[in-house]
Amino acid sequence: MFGSQSWEDDDHISGETVTPTEKSINEVHFVDKDLHSTLKFVVAFATGAFFFLFPIQWEGQTTIPLDVLMTLITDTSIFVVEVFTLLVLFAGGILTTISMLHYQGTITLSERTQRLFEVDYWQTSNLFWTFRVTAMFLGLMMFFRVGPGWLLGDAVAGIAWEVLMITIVLVIPLGGVFVNLLAELGGLEFVGTLAQPIMRPLFDLPGRSALDSAASWLGSFSIGYYLTRNVFDRGGYNKRDVFVICTCFATANLGTVGAVAAILDLLDVFPVLVLLYLIATLIVAAVLVRVPPLSTVPEEYVAEPDPEPTFTGTPADYLRFAFNEGVRTAREGESIPRAAHNGFVDGTKLTAMILGTVLTIGTCVLALEAYTPFFEYLATPLVPVMTVLGIPDPQMAATAILAGAGEYFIGATLVVEADLITKVFVVVVTSAQAIFFAASVPMMVDMFDDIPMRFRDLTALLILRTVLLIPIAAVLTHGAAAAGFI
Repeated sequence: MFGSQSWEDDDHISGETVTPTEKSINEVHFVDKDLHSTLKFVVAFATGAFFFLFPIQWEGQTTIPLDVLMTLITDTSIFVVEVFTLLVLFAGGILTTISMLHYQGTITLSERTQRLFEVDYWQTSNLFWTFRVTAMFLGLMMFFRVGPGWLLGDAVAGIAWEVLMITIVLVIPLGGVFVNLLAELGGLEFVGTLAQPIMRPLFDLPGRSALDSAASWLGSFSIGYYLTRNVFDRGGYNKRDVFVICTCFATANLGTVGAVAAILDLLDVFPVLVLLYLIATLIVAAVLVRVPPLSTVPEEYVAEPDPEPTFTGTPADYLRFAFNEGVRTAREGESIPRAAHNGFVDGTKLTAMILGTVLTIGTCVLALEAYTPFFEYLATPLVPVMTVLGIPDPQMAATAILAGAGEYFIGATLVVEADLITKVFVVVVTSAQAIFFAASVPMMVDMFDDIPMRFRDLTALLILRTVLLIPIAAVLTHGAAAAGFI
């Protein structure tokens, strides 16, 4: 079920013959750092890093400038944003339909029309075609507030449309601008070189993956996925790299964790909460990369392999080499305005491709959570485990963890009335789960269908993550309480 053949594709490039270049400081060819190339790299890196990696305080919460930009846009005209969301949703559904009808032989498009509509980009399976078309009707009902009460209530449309759709339709196109500045103009090489001594031995990942992780933690898992997809398409990651990054490091972002902490009255211990969450995430990642299914995903590439060169040297050597690689890439890259424009266009196309899938599946999951005891029944076997681990309010904690697998925010907020230990424990587990069926799962399945990422794989990984996270979070929470930190 999880053998490497499950992901192998004869059309993809095997990584078995790909050997990264090994260099020491004496073997590095240092580029001539002319003022234009150096400034280009510094400005692009500083702009991209500032907008989605630099934490700031905004209205009492820790967030990033990209989130502030999104807030200002929605505050200025939420109606315009909702119209844009509906247009992008329809664009994805209509273009997918045109593509599928063309490839099924129902209609015939000229070569010029095929290029115009980029029909290859929109081709998908019949299942995801159905998701995207269904989402057009769901989007219409949610936009015009017409339909059954169960669909339009706060528990379903209030999250699926007003939170998930609005967030995704802004964060990926806008984030694409700043991600592309980093990916195209040297930031990826700079960060990757510096992080290589940590990411490679601990997680068997290229150093550049540290940028994806930081983007997810400080920005959004959507941004992390977009950056990962961007590098994957350039040959910078193989299938295994992508699977590990998306399922181990694209966890809940700090802004969302902060919002949950505020609701649960945990802001006074927020630094401790974040530390526990990050420790749990890293421990689980270090374990899961070494066991199936992640360890069996083949190291295949969908583009000409461009592995990160390995480097040996002192910390000062690493810094010199990293800066050299950044300037070299910036010199060869496009202008800053062109890179930003391409990032916005690519981000908008990607949004149109995945938005319908997220809306359709997200609506189903949220309806299950809101109107059925489905997750409560699933949580029953976990109650004795919570009791053994000394977690107060065991039924509430177990239900919250299982509900968190559906949608992070709902799971975490189910423990509003719980004991402090329970609140901290649940926030740590749900924040580090990384796999949420209302949002991240459909996004991964649709965005990385060429790996492929399947529901069965992500379900198995979610179970493994939860099994590991529960005892780890319990030990960390009790340890923090014993030390007087909470």
